[in-house]
Amino acid sequence: MLTIYLCRGAAKGEIVYGLSDIDLLVIVNDKEGQSAKERVRATYDKLSRFIPLFGRGEKGLGLYSASEFLSLYNDYDFYRHWFNDGKYSWKLLFGDDVVKALPQLEDFELYLPATEELKVWWSHLKGEFTLDFNYPLFKRKYLWYKAISEAAEVYLFVCHGKNVRSRDAALCEVKNYLAYEQQCHIDKIQGYLRHLTSKEDLIPDELMKLFIALVSKTFEETERKVYGDSKGKTAIVNVPASQELIADSDLADLAQESEVALSREPEPYLDSVALIPQAEFNVDVLDNSDIDSFYLVLVQRNFMPIEKLKGFLSLFGENSRWQNIEPFIVADGNIALSLQVANPHHCIKSPRKCPLFFSLLPERASKLPEGSVEGSADPIHCYLPPDTFEEIIKKRIAKINVMILDKNIYKMKTLDFLRFFWGAARTKLLAHSLQSNEIHIPLTSRQILEMLLQAFPENSDWLKGLHTEYTKELLGKENEAYRFFSKSIDLLNHI
Repeated sequence: MLTIYLCRGAAKGEIVYGLSDIDLLVIVNDKEGQSAKERVRATYDKLSRFIPLFGRGEKGLGLYSASEFLSLYNDYDFYRHWFNDGKYSWKLLFGDDVVKALPQLEDFELYLPATEELKVWWSHLKGEFTLDFNYPLFKRKYLWYKAISEAAEVYLFVCHGKNVRSRDAALCEVKNYLAYEQQCHIDKIQGYLRHLTSKEDLIPDELMKLFIALVSKTFEETERKVYGDSKGKTAIVNVPASQELIADSDLADLAQESEVALSREPEPYLDSVALIPQAEFNVDVLDNSDIDSFYLVLVQRNFMPIEKLKGFLSLFGENSRWQNIEPFIVADGNIALSLQVANPHHCIKSPRKCPLFFSLLPERASKLPEGSVEGSADPIHCYLPPDTFEEIIKKRIAKINVMILDKNIYKMKTLDFLRFFWGAARTKLLAHSLQSNEIHIPLTSRQILEMLLQAFPENSDWLKGLHTEYTKELLGKENEAYRFFSKSIDLLNHI
């Protein structure tokens, strides 16, 4: 064992008995490896049976080796923010204070990482949009108290340079920057914590608007401070028509049903609806669920009440298809929020951080569903975040090269491997164009295939065969995609 920390609310003394958890972070020596992790996990699981404040499974325990701890800090904004916050708020229970030894960062280096906290709390609030959401009233009050106060902390740091490290202090301070009506909502939230068991009703629509307002202002200021007027490289994408992209007929029916449902009562809430291909880039090379998946984006004119959104989201049910549709709503023109969070790290998007997402949206339309994207004859141009895109591609390349040398790659499930292949091929192809001022980005597996065929015409036969078998796997049909594993890995080694 190397280190044990008490984290989050319990470390700050922000404890509500019966609701708060004990969150621990444990770091083990690299030389002890997996065996040390297994011992810690087994001990924690035993304790959690007798101590309800300990969470079950992964909840409540962060467990890493020393090298994993540093790698997470260096590669992921979420962990950089969380671990940096630990310098000021965690309590060292045992061992070496490795958090104190982390590099000292300037405030501007923490603006983007801080916004990751907003994504975490938005993913917690997603239950408000679910028809079968059955949290008791006191839990909902406590959730809203935490979500708004944490959003206020990040807002105060990014927008006003104030490091407020407690929830109560954040709620008191943020009122200085809000309109009178919003101040009244903050008063109500502070009252929730004092009267969790009272029958006082929630005001979820007003609280949702307040949370989104804080998020929107925070992201807008973050992008202004981080990116300034710099434009970065130009990305060029060709938008496929939906009929070229959707392989699953049931999914096509769902998309059409969703648009029809929205077209019944668009006024006064929505400007347009768009079905666009997903395109994500992050350091996690196994996170390729965006390949051949979609966003159904509602461009909001005015706030759509939660009850109306619930009715719309009831169409989706369990989001368990391999070709997924994830619904998003665009608020204030500068922030997009997932309504059915598939990945917490992607559940909030802003124009400069996620330029592809916003560039694929149609111009505002007065009618629905005519605003939907149906492909474009002309390529779409947008500016990639300066430096950030190149850094992510280089980190992905390093991780891909390690993975394809590991024999365990052959143990991956077929569809997971195929998604990894398309995502890794796209990354490696993009790496060759980083020196150019214009970067052509393929959005779909078919577009990635076309780029591979152009670069490696001698492999055209088996690449076409691979894509055919991949499409069968995508639809749950019998296939022989496994036959192409070795050739796929060989090609990745040569790109």
